[in-house]
Amino acid sequence: MDTVLKENSAYPNVVFIVLNWNGWQDTLECLKSIDKVNYPNYFFILVDNASEDDSIERIHGYCNTPLDDKINKESDIYLKIKNLVEIDFEDLNNVKIDLNTSLNSNRLKNMIMIKNDQNYGFTGGNNIALDFAKDNLKPDYYLLLNNDTVVEPDFLKNMMDSVQKHDNVGFAGPKIYYYNPEEVSNLLSFTGGTINLNTSEPSPIGKDQIDTGQYEADKVVDYVEGSCMLVSSELAESVGFFNQDYFTYWEEIDWCIRGKKAGFNTIYTHKAKIWHKCYGSDIGAMSIYYMIRNRFLFMKTNETMLQQFTSILYYFCYYFWKILFSLAFIRRDKTKLGSFLDGTIDGIKNIKGKK
Repeated sequence: MDTVLKENSAYPNVVFIVLNWNGWQDTLECLKSIDKVNYPNYFFILVDNASEDDSIERIHGYCNTPLDDKINKESDIYLKIKNLVEIDFEDLNNVKIDLNTSLNSNRLKNMIMIKNDQNYGFTGGNNIALDFAKDNLKPDYYLLLNNDTVVEPDFLKNMMDSVQKHDNVGFAGPKIYYYNPEEVSNLLSFTGGTINLNTSEPSPIGKDQIDTGQYEADKVVDYVEGSCMLVSSELAESVGFFNQDYFTYWEEIDWCIRGKKAGFNTIYTHKAKIWHKCYGSDIGAMSIYYMIRNRFLFMKTNETMLQQFTSILYYFCYYFWKILFSLAFIRRDKTKLGSFLDGTIDGIKNIKGKK
């Protein structure tokens, strides 16, 4: 299959990657905001992770609606996609993209939709698109974006401006607000994060604070959130993509720490802004399982023997009892308590991948 897609050499080439799993409503709203992005040189890949609802039909049908009919009266979603290239998972190795023709556009008019044959999780689903982009689109940067986000039109330009001002940037992330469908929210969700390798305790900066201008400067941080992360191809060549042993949760922290050890910086870019619904991919008790289990995987993968010892000590002397008390006596949620205990046991056993 030969396909001609747009490119523009004036700006670094970026590939957007959005992962969908049973969330077409969020995905369409995300696409609407991406369609307004004023960055002039990007490709777009949508990955469907074997959705069990009618996501593919909804997205495919909408993208193929005649241009004049692309206003949804209820959701006010409007897209300008003219060319939807659908690729089944088993056909990925047979696809060839022709990059020799430059058609110069700053709008999302071409979309590649990869249809996975099973749910590969956040790590596997994104890695499939990352590998495809690396082999076929040759980008300077990858932009991973959750489908339950809404972006500001100039967020990518602002992010790229910040990246160009700093040395050895492997990852960059925006200022993230909580999404509020009723109004433009100024309640912060994330402005970069730090992690203590002696306790394996991540600390998101700015979480649940009203934005009063207290984070109006770019900053080198330990990690950025996987809901929106700009990744340099140089970094990817050096340390690879996501570690698929995580399946979901902790994978972005692991990636950023691997990059840091390889000499790359991770930066928070204050002028780039997005809004995150923070619930679109929530899987309830299973999220607790992966968050706990993968904490142990992170320790074993990224920490020294001494750091692992102090992290285990911290976990079982404090963190374990804190979460146990909360789930058993405050929330009284037996399902989540069971997932928490299962995650702890499987973490000790070094269980990896999908549960």
